[in-house]
Amino acid sequence: MNCSSEVIIGKPIQEVWDYANNPDNLKLWLNDFVRYEQVTGDVNAPKVGDTSKHTYDQNGKEFTMQEEIVAYSPPNHITLSLTHSWFDMKIVNDLEEIGPNQTKLIAIADTVRTGFIMKIMMLFMSKKKMQQDHEKQINKLKALIEAG
Repeated sequence: MNCSSEVIIGKPIQEVWDYANNPDNLKLWLNDFVRYEQVTGDVNAPKVGDTSKHTYDQNGKEFTMQEEIVAYSPPNHITLSLTHSWFDMKIVNDLEEIGPNQTKLIAIADTVRTGFIMKIMMLFMSKKKMQQDHEKQINKLKALIEAG
């Protein structure tokens, strides 16, 4: 299942990059996000291969995903691989400067592998609802960056 969203953010590309990739800001715009924990690498100098844990709360139950930076080219591109026993996701964020104070963000979240339980759950999930949730997150990120 693939969700994608494209927005124009009224801020310079470096400011958008810095905000979106700051772990302290994740709880402000990611749905159900609880905490971030750096596992390998330096949070202040990320590179390909660095790993972290992301913990989410869904309906009072926490689950943790392992994140790995797969591609990293600031301030234009990051690809992340998030893994969990039920599913894996590939997150791709591309930023393009379209003016001195305008940045285009293309954000893609692609579920690339699902376990048996997740396959059953996906039968009851609406692709339209998942796309709407993705767009809501990205628009929330845009609003937060523009307000700063």
